[in-house]
Amino acid sequence: MSQSTLRIASCQFPVTSEIKKNASYIRRFMKKAATEGAHLLHSSEACLSGYGMVDFPNFKNFDWSLLRDETARLQAYAKELGIWLILGSSHYLDKKVAPTNCLYIINPKGEIVDRYDKCMLTVRDQKCYTAGNRLVTRRINGLNLGFAICYDSCYPQIYAAYREKKVDLMLHSFYNAGALGETCLCELTKAQIPTRCADNVLWAVANNSTRRYSAWGSFVARPDATIAKQLPRHRAGMLLHDFPDTLPENGWIHNAEPLKLAKNQKMQLGKSSTHPRQVDTKSKA
Repeated sequence: MSQSTLRIASCQFPVTSEIKKNASYIRRFMKKAATEGAHLLHSSEACLSGYGMVDFPNFKNFDWSLLRDETARLQAYAKELGIWLILGSSHYLDKKVAPTNCLYIINPKGEIVDRYDKCMLTVRDQKCYTAGNRLVTRRINGLNLGFAICYDSCYPQIYAAYREKKVDLMLHSFYNAGALGETCLCELTKAQIPTRCADNVLWAVANNSTRRYSAWGSFVARPDATIAKQLPRHRAGMLLHDFPDTLPENGWIHNAEPLKLAKNQKMQLGKSSTHPRQVDTKSKA
């Protein structure tokens, strides 16, 4: 494999409120990813902490000490394996300020080099999370990566802004799971992400929890709006894909004239904070 190739592994499993159990799944997939020659493991939304108001009612009695310990263990394991880890979790601010719903970007030295905080919060999210207020990119193996979480996909300006930042590939973590059965998300996300990619000439890896009822299995979307790979839902697993990639023979680019963002375009939904632990995007978990 060329040094300019980025092999991405993306994992899915049934996320719960049990931090140790979630961490065990993540370690298993980290090892598998390293064995398969992946440079990076991408995980789903809140997959270490569990998702507030879905896996547990609120953060009132949340075990932040355990979450920090398990995060540190995963950082050490990333260093041992020599891979990047994009870790879905919750980031503590303080007792009075709600945490952020985040992706920690952990390098092969085991360091948190950046953190993306979910910018677009649902009405339910806003009851227990603080909104993010910045987009995050990271260049790895010659590719410019952008990061997003779940509801961000419902706002075209997020992907348009990443296009302006010359992102090649989006790593988009979801938790479209835990429902009682089929919902609109079973169709929405599978249509939305390929469309965002086609509109902005991007690739995307979209992953999800497999907790029943899961809306869809993790997939790779191309800039021609087709799906390159997809895992079955309700089954823990991992997909691998090498980037940069090409379109299929019968595919083509649809949008050579990008959407222009309006001045002062709204890029967050919900209240963010100026808390030092939110401002410092390399702060410990």
